[in-house]
Amino acid sequence: MSSMSSCPSCTDGLAYALQTATTMPICTTCTTAVPFLYTEYSEYNLRLEQCQVCAREQRAQPVELKTHSFADSYVEHDSLTLLLDLILLKRGVFRHLLYNRDTEPRRLVKGVVVNPPVDAYKELERASLLRTIGRGLCALEALGDHSALRRTLVIRWSHLNPNQPPDESPWTTETLNALFRTLVGVLVETFAFHSGVICACFIVLSVADRIGKRSKNELSAIRREFRFSLIPLTLFYSSLTKLFLLFLLTIWRPSGDGPPLRWPFGLQIFSDEDIDREWVVRNVLGGMSAGFGLRVILDTPPIFTTLIIICGWVVKTAMSHLVSRWVGGDEQTGEAWLAYSIP
Repeated sequence: MSSMSSCPSCTDGLAYALQTATTMPICTTCTTAVPFLYTEYSEYNLRLEQCQVCAREQRAQPVELKTHSFADSYVEHDSLTLLLDLILLKRGVFRHLLYNRDTEPRRLVKGVVVNPPVDAYKELERASLLRTIGRGLCALEALGDHSALRRTLVIRWSHLNPNQPPDESPWTTETLNALFRTLVGVLVETFAFHSGVICACFIVLSVADRIGKRSKNELSAIRREFRFSLIPLTLFYSSLTKLFLLFLLTIWRPSGDGPPLRWPFGLQIFSDEDIDREWVVRNVLGGMSAGFGLRVILDTPPIFTTLIIICGWVVKTAMSHLVSRWVGGDEQTGEAWLAYSIP
């Protein structure tokens, strides 16, 4: 059971969190730093905390336009809802997973409201970094699971081996070797892309901080809570949209039966013969979703996130040229690898 709570000691809690100078959760709507996300009275009884900034804005709106002013309503949502909202690229779910996940609540113990210990926020920061590293290590074992990396590998490998006989087992020694090289190539490219994005973020933020100091602009709550360990995690979350669409393309391919459609002049580029849907999903939609995710944590104009993604693509493309011959095994297959390179 949960209900709205405008805690009378919210101001004291905010002062407590500010004095500890540790990582704080934020409101998923306005990104204002809040002391706590919810108060836990018992195992099945909690009250979501209000964001005071959102609550003040709600008072001035008409009744029919008013919505909740909870700091983070995703606390009560299940994993399926979080996954669907990630695919839909909703800002609130990014902020919940990146900044508010596993945040210690305020608890009622023997009738006394107890704040979480100061070290809890420090442990949260360490846990976030460990989760980031852990996901990278788990990607090495993703070949035997239904994860995003395996779907990516299957797409890449199917294009490198288009003439596989249907009556033969696809898991021959030669096929396994090619699939292993593809796995290594994808991991190397992914590492290069993430490294390029992190370096570009460091440069952009350094320039932005220098400009901000000269103009004496106050940093937003998002920028104060920024950590470079959030970048790989953000890129992973934002890639779910691209990976979901690529998965749909693997099970729902264009039909070649029947005469081709006649497109009006100027729209022929959208025909099945001229458009590469997978390239559009990988590069256009993949780049847009990655840029959207970076905007959530960087709090910068779109032009800067676009430049950051382009820098990541440049580094990844350079790495693709270095490993393409080894991954493909020959020059022709290496060119096919480059053609279907996934940022």
